[in-house]
Amino acid sequence: MSGLTAEPPSTEPFERIDEAVCGGRAAPPEIADRARRLQTAVGANEPLCLRIARTLLGRPGARIALLTGFVVPGRYPVGENDGPLGAAVLTRSLLRAGFRPTVYADPEVVETMRWLLAEIGANAAAEAIPTDGGVDPGTIDIAIAIEKPGANTEGVMHTFDGERIEAGSRSVDRLFHELAVRGTLTIGIGDQGNEVGFGLLGERLSKVHPDIGRCSCGCGGSIAAATATDLLYPAAVSNWGAYGLAAAIALLSNRLDCTPTPKEERRLLLVAAVRGCCDGARRRGTYGVDGITGDTSVQVVRELREIVIEAVGSPTQSAPVHDPVESGNEALRE
Repeated sequence: MSGLTAEPPSTEPFERIDEAVCGGRAAPPEIADRARRLQTAVGANEPLCLRIARTLLGRPGARIALLTGFVVPGRYPVGENDGPLGAAVLTRSLLRAGFRPTVYADPEVVETMRWLLAEIGANAAAEAIPTDGGVDPGTIDIAIAIEKPGANTEGVMHTFDGERIEAGSRSVDRLFHELAVRGTLTIGIGDQGNEVGFGLLGERLSKVHPDIGRCSCGCGGSIAAATATDLLYPAAVSNWGAYGLAAAIALLSNRLDCTPTPKEERRLLLVAAVRGCCDGARRRGTYGVDGITGDTSVQVVRELREIVIEAVGSPTQSAPVHDPVESGNEALRE
């Protein structure tokens, strides 16, 4: 079983990871700047990815629930592609680091989630979140929400532009409240502030992210999620936050294979598009995420992998290729 290696000699690679998931020079400046402000608002005295990865690796063999899915009928009927890709990559990283992960996704997303896990060679279960969000908290040692909408102070979930979510995504707010009562470690990964975890920032969220203001549905609240997590990792794109955490795990575990490759990111984007998962900004299945080109996302993955390679070295042998989708789907062939 893999675990925490010796203390890292420098925080510099982890600082670079935090900057990479903000988009660095790859993402539009306004998106990258927002992510940086959100990271700063968390107020850590060390790189966020280092804090979270070190906390995870301090609990070897834990049962980890990864919760994802952002479904809005008529808008994202089978979900966004931001979230599921990150969950697939992080699940594989956790498996290779010796954890026992299970992915929980909205029913409309769960089959795509299984395709993504198979595509990346992650042998883990993907289960549907029950209608009432009632995943058994007793089966969870650590919970990670990735791009999962969270209810505001009025108990209403919203899209990033203020639309009320009345059907589709299953709320996991109650589950996270129950986990908090139990003292179970919870982690949130998000990008806009309307996702589970951002309740940790409280009033700081509106100060660093003014656009989060009041919604357009008349509930009287903002789009900001009120549910907090113990640890929070803001990123320019939630998938990138999950990839950054995988890179930090790779650094601390001295395992390059915990990070995705650029080719894997390209293929995951294509699988999601063919399955109908939507780019959240374009509202259709396409080679991109959150209105950002697929090539930009591939570049972020390349940068993260280069950071890890500089620290742990290149692999001596290529990892096996897992491509169960490619063999049966002409739309995905190289």
